[in-house]
Amino acid sequence: MLSLFRRWHIRRLLRQPLDNDRTQWLKAHIAAHQKLDAAMRRRLEQIVAVMLARCHWEGCEGLVLSDEIRTRIAGHAAVMLLGAKDYYFDSVSVILVFPGIIRRHDQSNRSPTVGEAWANGGVVLSWPEVQRIGIQGNQHNVVVHEFAHHLDGRDGEMGGSIPFSSTTDQAEWARVAAIEYQQLLEDVRHRRATVLDPYGATNEAEFFAVASEAFFEQPNRTHYHHQALFDLLAKFYQIDPRLWNDH
Repeated sequence: MLSLFRRWHIRRLLRQPLDNDRTQWLKAHIAAHQKLDAAMRRRLEQIVAVMLARCHWEGCEGLVLSDEIRTRIAGHAAVMLLGAKDYYFDSVSVILVFPGIIRRHDQSNRSPTVGEAWANGGVVLSWPEVQRIGIQGNQHNVVVHEFAHHLDGRDGEMGGSIPFSSTTDQAEWARVAAIEYQQLLEDVRHRRATVLDPYGATNEAEFFAVASEAFFEQPNRTHYHHQALFDLLAKFYQIDPRLWNDH
């Protein structure tokens, strides 16, 4: 019954156009929105509409979660699903947005952060870090990073072993990702400049999240320096960001 309601609700949302304010926020802050063709732009807006309606959103530490904040975050995440057929991040359990650096008040020893993805499906974001996306010289995208972790964890484990429909592609991902991860470890160890964020050397899960950031934010550079990795990410996401990104 819940599955039937989900399909009905999503079909209903897909038929409803975004209002003008939300469209303008996407146009102003999501680079792909202006550069996609009309059909793909409409698809982006549909994904945003479903995320706004079906994801559970919460502002934390006094942050008033405005419609603009939700729309801009959903816009960045929606770009990742432009090639997806029937998934809208509606299995994300909650999206928590903080007004600054995320500091822990529990007994964990983990450092303050600007984003997290939880095993239970939750995504945590710092709003100032979201605002920095697309600013000249900043190649990071905290939304892509954390939602990539969510996609990685849909099989029950955030370990960087992302699912492909083809066993051949799955094996090729394991091979290429292992080579690229080891290369990043070496580059970081020797302090060599890299297209991939050095943070990806933390573990295989962070490597996939960082590779996803590079794929969407610096597609031309990533394709040039890491073609095999880029091609596999293009198969996974079913989209080529070079269509709208000049970097």
